[in-house]
Amino acid sequence: MASKHYHLTAQGELEQPDVEGELVLCRYCDLLQHLPELQPGEEAHCSQCGHLLDSRHPQPVIRPVLFASSALFMLVLANLFPFISMHAAGSQQQMSFLDTSSVLFAVHHPALAVLVWLFIQAIPAFCMTAVIYLKLGMIWPLPARMWVARVLFMLKPWSMVDIFLIGLLVSFVKLASHGDLALGLSFWAFCLFCLLHLRTFQVIDRREMWSRISPNPKPMLQAQPGCTGFSQHLKVCACCTALVPFNLSHCSRCGDRVHRRIPASIQKTLALTTTAAILYLPANIYPIMVTVSMGQETQSTILSGIRLLWQDGAYPVAVIIALASVVIPVLKILVLYGLCYLVMQPQSYRQRLSTWVFRWVDWIGRWSMVDVLVVAILAALVRFDLLMSVYPGPAAVTFAAVVIITMLAALSFDPRLLWDSPTGQAPATTEQPNSMTEHTS
Repeated sequence: MASKHYHLTAQGELEQPDVEGELVLCRYCDLLQHLPELQPGEEAHCSQCGHLLDSRHPQPVIRPVLFASSALFMLVLANLFPFISMHAAGSQQQMSFLDTSSVLFAVHHPALAVLVWLFIQAIPAFCMTAVIYLKLGMIWPLPARMWVARVLFMLKPWSMVDIFLIGLLVSFVKLASHGDLALGLSFWAFCLFCLLHLRTFQVIDRREMWSRISPNPKPMLQAQPGCTGFSQHLKVCACCTALVPFNLSHCSRCGDRVHRRIPASIQKTLALTTTAAILYLPANIYPIMVTVSMGQETQSTILSGIRLLWQDGAYPVAVIIALASVVIPVLKILVLYGLCYLVMQPQSYRQRLSTWVFRWVDWIGRWSMVDVLVVAILAALVRFDLLMSVYPGPAAVTFAAVVIITMLAALSFDPRLLWDSPTGQAPATTEQPNSMTEHTS
């Protein structure tokens, strides 16, 4: 299907009640602009920073409900049947999907077990259920839709079924030389669940969903498109994207607390990033996985595991683990430090490029969790008593903490500061060409 992408004009006249479209405030660069009436298959992007402001998909109710319902059905199947079986030295070990977390409880790693269960079972299941509830709420006035929508978009980044699927593929490569693997029905059900889960979020129109829950509050009549929200005493709700005047502390639509800028954004980001950098050292020094084979214990750090994969000829997997466990965490920490530094520099050295870098690092940082999930998979599957068993090492929890803290650091950073002046005041106007470009893919 043809998909049109609009880059909105940054110029406009004073808002009047009869102007077609609504005013939107970009949460990345704080530019106020008109949002045109979109047709199915069209997207609107900010003219200044390129951030996706809104999109429209055909059949906005039935398609998400069908995808989410199918995903939940596949998740149920993934928990009912055998997931993976391993045959080694005449012995067989069978693993269920739930074993990835329950085995961690049995080997006295409750914190890691809870994290794995939340990331690959509880949060994805809640998200799919919430999508069904909210979409049906667009037809019937179901209660508590506001609360469900707030929790849904808050938990969305923490759903990691796609990362778990990559972790499974990495685990298969590691175990290929130790035994024969047999994929059960639940494995294929989980693969379908992962695809349906991702597709569900792709066909959700966030602004339309919120507008069906509650109408978008009208901003001041004299709001000027092409100027920043800060200069017009307007701020944007990070939860429902509604415009909120400075004199209101909470959003009049969703009730969420709204700030002009994230309070102490730089201080929080620096504190969390420094904490992650400190924890990253023991995460690489201590073993992340312990293998017991024939009574002998072998400890593997992140770097030694990468080196072993490379020596075994599994070059693509070694590269994936190196990127996820070494390159991405280090790069994210350095980028967050760099963004905090750029905030204090002249505007000519930052803004559009640095905003794109922040969005990219914010998205890719969660993929570092793949190494932790690989350890959970191996611990659940490789349990052959004295023959061979795998246990999580002390670095598993530490590295998981690094990933979580860097994600929180990215959430604490306010990208609008990159567009503000070094004194902390947002610019009054932004010069942009008066054009609307359209792309069809």
